[in-house]
Amino acid sequence: MATEDEATAPICRICFLGADEDGDESLGELVSPCNCQGSQSYVHLGCLRRWQRSVQLSGSNHPDETAKEDRHLVCNVCKAEFNLPPQDRTSMMSDLSGMRPEQMGPGMLIVTKKADSDAVSASVQLNLALRAFIESKAAHFHRAVYILTEVRPREGSATSSSSRNGNDVIIGVNLSRPLEVPDVSQLHGAEDERAIQSYRDQGVEVMWMNGGPVKPRTVTCLACVKHINAERREALFAKHGVKQFFEGPIAVVHGPMRSMLACAAEEAKAAAAVCEEKIVVLAWAGFAQWSCTQLLGEIARGSWGWCCGTGHDVAHAIAAQRPPPADAQGSDIWDGLRYSERLQWAPENELSREFESRFPSRSEVASEREQDPQAEAVGHLVRQFEAIRRGRDPLLRMEQPRGTHESDRPAGARTGAAAVGSSRLRGCVPH
Repeated sequence: MATEDEATAPICRICFLGADEDGDESLGELVSPCNCQGSQSYVHLGCLRRWQRSVQLSGSNHPDETAKEDRHLVCNVCKAEFNLPPQDRTSMMSDLSGMRPEQMGPGMLIVTKKADSDAVSASVQLNLALRAFIESKAAHFHRAVYILTEVRPREGSATSSSSRNGNDVIIGVNLSRPLEVPDVSQLHGAEDERAIQSYRDQGVEVMWMNGGPVKPRTVTCLACVKHINAERREALFAKHGVKQFFEGPIAVVHGPMRSMLACAAEEAKAAAAVCEEKIVVLAWAGFAQWSCTQLLGEIARGSWGWCCGTGHDVAHAIAAQRPPPADAQGSDIWDGLRYSERLQWAPENELSREFESRFPSRSEVASEREQDPQAEAVGHLVRQFEAIRRGRDPLLRMEQPRGTHESDRPAGARTGAAAVGSSRLRGCVPH
């Protein structure tokens, strides 16, 4: 029979044990973290920390959703804030991912772990148009290699340029996903067709790419520079206001389309003396965007590997979009990086284990793809969704093979909807 002292001794409201009752040192001391009274007053510090962590690691990783979650900060009984706040989410995700926020910057590559969509198994029984809409979202992250192009403070943030904040905005574009030539008149930051043709006459080609799911009509560009000597590069880049990511034999520069075309024209002049190759400007319509903490969370759960990019990586991405010779056995940039020793991955952790458990095995996904009679139709609609998002008339379509280079297109199909022949789509294109 319990004594009066034992009956009134404080116990943890989570595990119902007292101080040092079972000898588990990880429980820690009994603390009173809020305004609760009586039997709700006390909790082991270790129990509180584990519970707070479980709340932080559950649910969505999107910053808008994590901002709404406050159960780890506020007692759900007395509604007072805990006087023992948990580890902040940014440092927690940094610990789990094995990456410091300061390591994120322009020129870093992130590579998706999986080749196939995690949405395939769940969507195969859906209406064709709805399924295509779902997969159009997921397609941005199939066999994807993103290069980070910009890190900036979120609007209203007081972050200095010398530090990194979990709310900082990370911008990246996809090096592995080509895009049918869009109607440039519908895009923001694109040069008109006449200007693009003028630069093409100077030996500069524009290769259109699908940059990501955010602002699909916003254009940014990137190019490799290797024929202009180092002394001239600095002055050229400063003149046109472009940013250099990588130094060395192959410099990579990023900036607005007009500036990048001007730099590429200078590179074409230098290249003409030693070779006949055209200089390629990668032009992205759209981009991907994360908060710093959000991307750390995606890395921590195992969705991405990362490494420092090089000029050779960008050159490989460009080469992978060109039509290969008939006997070539080429590979895209994802194939070249996915199992490379260059990539770093987050160590296995509770977040990555829980995330992996949500999805079918790779063999199950592959089997469903092999048996999927709608795969071709879905792929067709996905391409149409992307065209519509960039202002193209859904009844106008370019029959352009994946990876076709601009110089190999028919003369009337280099740019814009004005140069595109119309063909009626079969089936429904949802609005």
